[in-house]
Amino acid sequence: MGITDTKTERITGFDFARALAILGMMLVNYRLVFTMERVTWPGPAGAIALLEGRAAAVFLLLAGIGISLMSGGTRPLDLVQEQRKLRTTLVRRALFLFVLGMVLYTAFEWTADILHYYGVFMVVLATVLFAQRRSIILLILGLLAVSTVMQLLLDYTAGWTADFMAYHDFFTLRGFLRHTLFNGYHPLFPWIAFMLIGILLGRTDFNDLATVRRRLLLSAGAALLIEAVSRILIHLAGGTETAIYLFDTKPMNPTAFYVAAAAAWGTAFIYLCRLLQEWVKRQRINRLYQSIVQTGQMALTHYVLHSVVVLGVFYTVDELAYRDEWFVVLLSAGVFLGMVLFSVLWLKKFRRGPLELVMRRIAG
Repeated sequence: MGITDTKTERITGFDFARALAILGMMLVNYRLVFTMERVTWPGPAGAIALLEGRAAAVFLLLAGIGISLMSGGTRPLDLVQEQRKLRTTLVRRALFLFVLGMVLYTAFEWTADILHYYGVFMVVLATVLFAQRRSIILLILGLLAVSTVMQLLLDYTAGWTADFMAYHDFFTLRGFLRHTLFNGYHPLFPWIAFMLIGILLGRTDFNDLATVRRRLLLSAGAALLIEAVSRILIHLAGGTETAIYLFDTKPMNPTAFYVAAAAAWGTAFIYLCRLLQEWVKRQRINRLYQSIVQTGQMALTHYVLHSVVVLGVFYTVDELAYRDEWFVVLLSAGVFLGMVLFSVLWLKKFRRGPLELVMRRIAG
């Protein structure tokens, strides 16, 4: 979330993708809170369901890309001193994000928070950031294998209430480790795989548009193939709960099929946004595009605001009374519009968003 540091020209397609990922996360999160998992309007409910686990995956992919670009992208830093300095910066920012996420989790009861996971992931990434491509691929495969074994041997429902809305032993050492590593909303096994994939994507030459187009098609094709194989396997197994548990592409529980599908869809989306950046240059919608880009540049600020302001108001005023899916759509659209306007006005006076500035000041 807004941690990219690079001396090369900024690829605004990443910021555009990040802004739309914010909108997707708002739709998913507000539906989780306000509809209480009940379906009133199947159309919008189904459309929002398609974003579950996908918008967050795009966030993590972009985070990996940003960290990769900090390390030099296609030409990684080779001096030990520079590598050590970058690792130190990552760890300090990781601690900042972890603390911020824990504040959201405790003060605002935001159990779906991703920031404290984000902090844990960044500490791990700091240790493998300069590893060879082959080593990172093997690590990703190993993570998926370990995650699958854990899901087979451990109780995925442990710690959760029946409706999966609260985690009753989060503030115990055992519960915190289980939640962080295994069965929280974004557990390290296997969610860190998205950031590792992002590290590899960040080593791509995104200025080579022919390569971008080719990889867009490959990613979209891979996503469709994985989704098809998932459904075929579930069908062949009789559609049992066990088959769904092992082969589904939904984020809870996060199977290897989910990670593969979400990573492929997310990668295709990021490549598409990169191409959109070039297309916009030839059109008359550049001002609208740049406004959304500025929103993506303040992703950390907006992520926190979408939780604190909206949920804070409804906890206080409305006590989370039930709302339907159209309310969620309208609320998300309204909040996103407010984010865009705030971003445009703020960045006229400042280089970075409010929380981005605080993070830079505290963590470097």
